[in-house]
Amino acid sequence: MRDGSGSRTSAGGLAPDIGPTRALSIGIGGIVGGGFFATFGLAIVAARGATWLSFLVGGVVALLTAYSYVRLTLRYPGPSGTAGFVRLGFGSGVLPASINVLLILSYIAIMAIYARALGAYSVSHVAPADREIWTRILASAAILLLGVINFAGAGLMQRFETAFNVGKLAALAVFVVGGLLLGHPDWSRAGPAYWVPIATVISSGMVVFLSYEGFELISNVSKRIRNPERTLPIALYGSVGAAILIYVLSVVVAVGHLPFEAVEEAKSFALSAVAAQFLGAFGFGLMTIGAVAASASAINADFFGAEKLPTMLGEHGELPRFFTRTIKGRALWSLVAIGALALLAVNLIDLHALSAAASGGFLIVYAAVNVANTRLARETGSQAWISIAAGVACVAALAIMLGQFLSSPETRHSAYVVAGMAALSVVFELASRLTRSPRAS
Repeated sequence: MRDGSGSRTSAGGLAPDIGPTRALSIGIGGIVGGGFFATFGLAIVAARGATWLSFLVGGVVALLTAYSYVRLTLRYPGPSGTAGFVRLGFGSGVLPASINVLLILSYIAIMAIYARALGAYSVSHVAPADREIWTRILASAAILLLGVINFAGAGLMQRFETAFNVGKLAALAVFVVGGLLLGHPDWSRAGPAYWVPIATVISSGMVVFLSYEGFELISNVSKRIRNPERTLPIALYGSVGAAILIYVLSVVVAVGHLPFEAVEEAKSFALSAVAAQFLGAFGFGLMTIGAVAASASAINADFFGAEKLPTMLGEHGELPRFFTRTIKGRALWSLVAIGALALLAVNLIDLHALSAAASGGFLIVYAAVNVANTRLARETGSQAWISIAAGVACVAALAIMLGQFLSSPETRHSAYVVAGMAALSVVFELASRLTRSPRAS
C-alpha cells in the first residue's frame, strides 16, 4: 500500500532519480519497522534460544520471493506492484481479485500491529494490570490521529519520514553494538540446549514473517530507479539481507542479556527491557522512542498509501467503484474503511492472532506472486525453478504454521483468524461482483 519512496508520492511521470543507495535505504526502511518491535518478544517467548533461527527461516522465504519481484519488476515496471503482478499472472477472475483484497486486509492487520507496538512501548511504565487497556486506548488514538493528519494534509508527516527511518535504524544499531560489547551476556542461551522443536521454530518464524514485509515497496517506484537491471537486485536482495542480519543479531543480544522468563514478562516492550540490561535507563528510553517513532511512521505510511490500492482495485472492477471517489483529491472512502477496520482489529484481536493473520496473508500473496512469475517465466527471463521453490516454501511454511497453531488450544484461535481473513477476502470479492451493476463492470 505504501509506495516506498522517500516522499511517498506517485512514481508516474517522474524522471529516474533513485540510485542503488537510496533504493536500498527504501527497502531497509520499509522492512525494519514497527512490526519487528511489536513481535520481537512474542517470537522469543515461543522459540526461545532458537528465535534467531526463526527469523533466519522467515528471511530465507523472503529472499527467495525477492527473486520473483526482481524479475517481474524489470519486465513490468510501474506503481501497480504486487496487485499488478497477481493480475498479470492470473487474469481478472475471482481468485486473483480475492488475493488482492487479501493484500489489503494483510496491510490492515499490520497497521493494527504497528498501533499496538506504539501503545505497548508508550505504556511500558504503567502497572502491568493496566497496560492492556492503555495499549488499546493509545493504539486507537494513534490510528485516528494519523488518519486525520493524512486526510488533512500528509505533507508534514512525509517530511519527517526520513528522520523516523534514520532514528529507528540508529536505535537498533546502538542496541546491537552495545549488546555485543557491554554487560555480562550469557550467549549459551542462543545455543542448541535452549532450542525448541523444528516445527515450532518454523511456525514462530512465520508468526513474525510480517517483519520482512516491505521489500516489495521498491517495485512501486521502479520507474524512478536508475539502471534498474543493476539497482533492483541490489535493493531487493540487499534490503532483505540487511534485515536478516539486524534481526538475528538483535535476537542474539536479547537472549544473551535477558532470561526467557524476564522476556515473557516484558514481551510487549521486550527491546526496551533488554536494552535496560546493558545501557540502563538511557537504553530503555532509546528503544522506547525508536519503537514509537517506527510505529508512527509505519502507520502514517500505510495510511498515505491506503487510498492507492483500493482505488486501483476499484478501477479494475475488483472492489466497488465508490472506492475511486475522491474528496479534495483524496480517496476518503479508502481511508475511512481501512482506518475503521484497523480500529476493530486493534480492539478485538490479540497480538498473536494479528501477527498470524498478517504473516499468513502475506505468505499467500507472496506464493501467488511466485506462481505468477513461474507462469510468466519466458517473458520475465526467469529461472522458473527458483520461483517454484519460493512458492513451495511459502505454502509449506503457512501449512506448518497453521498445523502448529491447531495443535494447541492456546493458539488455535490464531489459525481460525488466518483462515477467516482469507475466507473474508473471497466472500467480499464475490459479494462485490454480485452487487456490481452491468455498467460498472
